[in-house]
Amino acid sequence: MNSTKPPRTTYLAEVVQIRDLSPGMRRISVAGHGLRALRIDLPGQWMKVFFPAPDGVRPPGRAYTVRAFDQAAGYLDLDFVMHGDEGPAGHWVVNARLGDVLTLAGPRAGYLIDPHAASHLLIGDATALPAIARIAQALPAQAGADVLLEVAGPRERQELHGMATLRTTWLYSGTVPAGASGQLLAAVRASVIDVASVRVWLAGESAMVRAVRQHLLQERGLPPAFLTSAGYWKVGSADHRERDEG
Repeated sequence: MNSTKPPRTTYLAEVVQIRDLSPGMRRISVAGHGLRALRIDLPGQWMKVFFPAPDGVRPPGRAYTVRAFDQAAGYLDLDFVMHGDEGPAGHWVVNARLGDVLTLAGPRAGYLIDPHAASHLLIGDATALPAIARIAQALPAQAGADVLLEVAGPRERQELHGMATLRTTWLYSGTVPAGASGQLLAAVRASVIDVASVRVWLAGESAMVRAVRQHLLQERGLPPAFLTSAGYWKVGSADHRERDEG
């Protein structure tokens, strides 16, 4: 049996726009002829981004949600949470310049929205904000969604748009990293949730995701099929790889 993985299809993309959405979130838009071959059909899909590295050094790669995509133009938006310039990803994002070239691979994963569900619960920290914004846009008009988002402070808020009725609660972590304060778990515990009908999407700091997931499944009795979750990052780890948790 041949267990060799098939070669990864990669795409070169040039940085064509850099815009700060907030003090802690930077949008970097890239374009490339090869990106026109991408099929991005679901909200929450992500690309593996490989950052430039010196000759002989393996380029470091990290997963980032596709915030917007124009297939005809080969134009793609990626939103980066800015944690300073530590680590290869953080250093590149802080110092990115127009004309820089990145290597991308993907897309992967994505969230398949149940078109018949009338109620949705979207939970996440700042790293999940791009995916939550995409999911909110894609929800059907007849649906309603409660959104629990934790960011550092009021200046990190972003307007969420969509046809569905959105009820957004913002939590502020202050000097504690968003997702690691315990506030999201507390907010979920305090929420009225109809586990028989709601569909839940959850992402962010790994320990938070596990705790909220456990609460919903074990204490609330949410059917596992109604929950999609992913750990995007982990306190104290610069290379967390739990992007697809299930």
